[in-house]
Amino acid sequence: MMSRTGNSSVIPLSRYPVIPFNRKTGERTNRQTEKGFTLLEVMVATAVLSLGIVFIYQAFFISLNSFEYYNNYLKVSSWLNEKIWEAQDNLFRLGPLAQIDSSGSLKVDNNNFYWSLSYGLIDEAQDLYKLYKVDLVLFWQEGKRRVNLARDAYALYKKKE
Repeated sequence: MMSRTGNSSVIPLSRYPVIPFNRKTGERTNRQTEKGFTLLEVMVATAVLSLGIVFIYQAFFISLNSFEYYNNYLKVSSWLNEKIWEAQDNLFRLGPLAQIDSSGSLKVDNNNFYWSLSYGLIDEAQDLYKLYKVDLVLFWQEGKRRVNLARDAYALYKKKE
């Protein structure tokens, strides 16, 4: 313990209150004028920074999901168009005698795609023309979400005389 110089009694300096003052002006200073951040300011800044990081991560994962969807879409869209064109061609040439697969699967780059094709007679004109509607649906799993792609087309069959 520190003490004042003197002969017999020791008075600790910690008993006396410390009064802050400005050495240049000699005036007392207020604690609010001191430089630095309060705990509340630090907590608010941390909360704002955390929210910003959460929004950035969320935007990143949404864009990543969109990229994966369009990547898969580009992988199978030409196959989808080819399959519906094949069904149209068979119906155009063979009409009700056409043998068209109604479902199946496709594997591209370790991704499994499943498809379903249906067709039906829409209109018939004097037993000479038949109009068919062709529906093709392709679907795959992306995480917990099931994604569907659909194509519709029409085929006109003219009975040969």
